[in-house]
Amino acid sequence: MPGPCRGANKSVRRLAGAAARAPGRPPAQLSGRLLMFEVACDVGGGFVDLVAHAPGSAPILLKRTRDAAVALPVLIGAMLRQAGIAPMGRLRLSTTLATNALASGTASPCALITTLGFTDLPELGRQSRRDPDVLQPPPPTPPWMSPSRWRLGVSGRIGADGVECDPLVLNGLEPFLGTLPTGTPLAICLLFAPLNPAHELAVAAAIAQARPDLLVSLSHRVDPALREFERLLATLADASLKPMLGHAFQGLHAPWLLRADGMLAPVEAALATPLRLAMSGPAGGALAVAHWSEGEAIGLDMGSTTTEISLARDGKPLVAREIGVGELRLRCASLDIETLAVGGGTALEVVGGRIRLGRSGTPACQGGALPTLTDAALLAGWLPERISGVVLDRAAAAAAFAVMGGDPVPALELAEATIAEATRRIALRRGIDPVSALLVMGGGAGPLHGCAIASRIGTRRVLLPPAPGLLSAFGLLLALAGESRERVCDLALEALGELQPAPGPASHVLEMAYAGQSETLSIAWEPGETTETLATRFDAEHTARRGHAAGGARRIIALRSTLSGPLGPPPPHPPPSHHLCEPRHGPAVLHGIDATLRIPAGWRACQRHDGAILLEAV
Repeated sequence: MPGPCRGANKSVRRLAGAAARAPGRPPAQLSGRLLMFEVACDVGGGFVDLVAHAPGSAPILLKRTRDAAVALPVLIGAMLRQAGIAPMGRLRLSTTLATNALASGTASPCALITTLGFTDLPELGRQSRRDPDVLQPPPPTPPWMSPSRWRLGVSGRIGADGVECDPLVLNGLEPFLGTLPTGTPLAICLLFAPLNPAHELAVAAAIAQARPDLLVSLSHRVDPALREFERLLATLADASLKPMLGHAFQGLHAPWLLRADGMLAPVEAALATPLRLAMSGPAGGALAVAHWSEGEAIGLDMGSTTTEISLARDGKPLVAREIGVGELRLRCASLDIETLAVGGGTALEVVGGRIRLGRSGTPACQGGALPTLTDAALLAGWLPERISGVVLDRAAAAAAFAVMGGDPVPALELAEATIAEATRRIALRRGIDPVSALLVMGGGAGPLHGCAIASRIGTRRVLLPPAPGLLSAFGLLLALAGESRERVCDLALEALGELQPAPGPASHVLEMAYAGQSETLSIAWEPGETTETLATRFDAEHTARRGHAAGGARRIIALRSTLSGPLGPPPPHPPPSHHLCEPRHGPAVLHGIDATLRIPAGWRACQRHDGAILLEAV
């Protein structure tokens, strides 16, 4: 929820362990020893969450609103001073800046250089309609992203076998570059570049000599896979993010940034391919969900503007090959996360006599003009009128809700039903049965609606981690540093011996499909594994994900290798936001420091020794 459930202005939500420090001693010292903190900051659209820990010291939790006009280095520096953290050992950052810029269209328009004859590909796309019920579907590429006047086709071609068919000719390149403003991002996407990047590298070298001020993205580095339009769209999105993110992180002292795949990278490496920073913030939440999960689990991270749904199996988050940002589907290695445009700030309206969920805005109880889910929760008695110094105006919420008929419950039930329907569909599509899965809820609004959503999808066990409002920041401390490399191939499974993975302690994944299929499945692979075992596991995964095993020839389309390792010691669990001296039965509402837990009728809550609360349907 905005405001009350996601943080209060200018207030420390939790500064755990302060009483354990000697009076008068600087917060960064303990027993005469200077502490070096591992600091995690999750930078959202409206709030910044901080979780820090050091050996022998209790974790520090801090939450404050984010002023978009304040530069990140200034904001983070102020939070570190407020928490008494100086000097800092290491800073980890996750952010929704990239996601928000792509979704809102505020990223930079970029130039495009592609193979001659393919400059119309942004408009052509795949000539498919994702939703057949939409009368006017959005264009394949947002018009702001690739202006037609900033496109150039160059002669020369690499064939489907990776061999040069026609030599590269750069006639017209210099006049074209002369039309671009200083600092323009530029995407280079040539045919079959992942099989042979020689032409893309030659174009990039010519640009570096003629216009070193341009910010260049090469398709074989951004998305080293085949299918031209998907690779082109990913490269355009990557280039469009470079100016904004380069400016946003300027001045920060060597932070590590969380990528969409859940791994940390130094800021220089992360900004080299900024598309991978999309879904950075939700990736932290997915890591935390996996940490608290057991068996198969569904993560429900509901905040002020969106709800992120993630999946985990055996303590590990599931992975995906693309991310969804608004109307865009971008091919990018990521944790398996889907975003719904439903949050505490979601506006409510009546259309044709029916309640509809609208865009996100400021709740009426906090000075907004439209009724929102936060106002509905306040009027339903689920939220107090004052939380951590923030006063919620019940009269303003009631006045805004007069146009809705005055009853807030139907609006809350509509939001819960909407999220429940999407959650069930997402879980079943990945082969996870919601009935037997554990639902892990987080975010400011997740604990308010989690049990009700679980009842709708048949889930009987729900877990509330400690400090659920800082779920993504805690997950950021769990992230490993790592890097992935992908190599395109098209081999029969029987030719598995031709793959030569790089030596070292890396993990490997094969992208596999049956002959004739265009969509692959990711299958973990240990070098030395027999083709028979691999075939059996692929068939089983295909059955779980798609309902059947088609049989026939199996193909290996790509090999992806990942090398990762911890940056520091694992963090301790944060202190719980809610305390239960004995089991509680619903209906009940428990107000915590960073979130409100609602226990509906028919549910029983017990606190575990690790501070988490397990809720079970009875």
